[in-house]
Amino acid sequence: MKIDQIETPAVLIEADTLDQNLRTMADYCLGRHLSLRPHTKTHKIPEIAKLQIKYGACGITVAKLAEAEVMADAGIDDIVVVYPICGESKWKRLTALAERVRISVAMDSLPIAEAISKWATLAGVQVGLRLEFDTGFGRCGLPLEQSSIEIASRIRDLPNLRWEGISCYPGQIMGTRTTREKDIEVENRQLDRLYSLLDAAGIPYPVVSGGNTPAALESHRFHGVTEIRPGTYVFNDRNTVDSEAAAYADCAATVLATVVSTSVPRRAIIDAGSKMLSGDQLLTGKRRAYGYVLDHPGLVLEDLSEEHGHLALAEGSSLILGDRIRVVPNHICPCINLQDRVYVVSGEQVLEVWRVAGRGKVN
Repeated sequence: MKIDQIETPAVLIEADTLDQNLRTMADYCLGRHLSLRPHTKTHKIPEIAKLQIKYGACGITVAKLAEAEVMADAGIDDIVVVYPICGESKWKRLTALAERVRISVAMDSLPIAEAISKWATLAGVQVGLRLEFDTGFGRCGLPLEQSSIEIASRIRDLPNLRWEGISCYPGQIMGTRTTREKDIEVENRQLDRLYSLLDAAGIPYPVVSGGNTPAALESHRFHGVTEIRPGTYVFNDRNTVDSEAAAYADCAATVLATVVSTSVPRRAIIDAGSKMLSGDQLLTGKRRAYGYVLDHPGLVLEDLSEEHGHLALAEGSSLILGDRIRVVPNHICPCINLQDRVYVVSGEQVLEVWRVAGRGKVN
């Protein structure tokens, strides 16, 4: 099958670029003695998760239990859930997973730890635990205070929980190479403060899990971090490029779209709107447009309707009805979650079609 036989809109994955991205991160972690536990929320595809493990990842990270169940069903047996697991039905599902794979969770509250301990004890299983601390992103995580260390001490005494260490997410570190210099210094001060609190209480932290894609290849500069959980690096996107952590040549995933209307002057409409690309705006850089059109530097994807992508045409544009373009999305993670399948390509040839098995697995 050739690319020109694919009905649009569709997501294409460049096989060689994907492979290079996976190898680069794996080689970096190996050379820096860091454990790589990639976050599969970006791709939600077991075939890619297996490649990540083949190239050296110690296991995978997921956000939701449903994603963990998909990956466990595919044969992946070392999984960390970095999302608060709340509710009796979910605690039962977690312990059911613990019966067949090594499963760990990140959490930031004593009540949830107590509930998981209760259900794990009833099921006769062990669930790994990483206590999450907030080092600056302000989303989840205990504050860096003595009261949090007291919570950690109580959690460590709970039965059927396997204490593994601590977790954080420096999602505030985006920006550019220049701004990350200062951001990493601030993060290190927060990490050092956390270690001092834990050391004073005699609480070990064999695993210090953190990291994100923009700063992934600078992870050795984070004090004490032993494991990183980048996700977007597998494909990269416009956010990654604008944060100066990748180039467009490193973007393995693009949306193939067709020009379906040129009736309005200085505008063209493509068949990929927010239901294909997602409506996420840029988090860094110029913070405008909804994707980058490859090979057409004068085109700006300036707006999205549900089914329409609105291209602003430069003076003298040669784009015509029926032309096909490739768009690098602003944020590839929600884009992939909108797909039933992706097409793995090389040149003009379609090599494989992968089902997005984790699509919609949000509970």
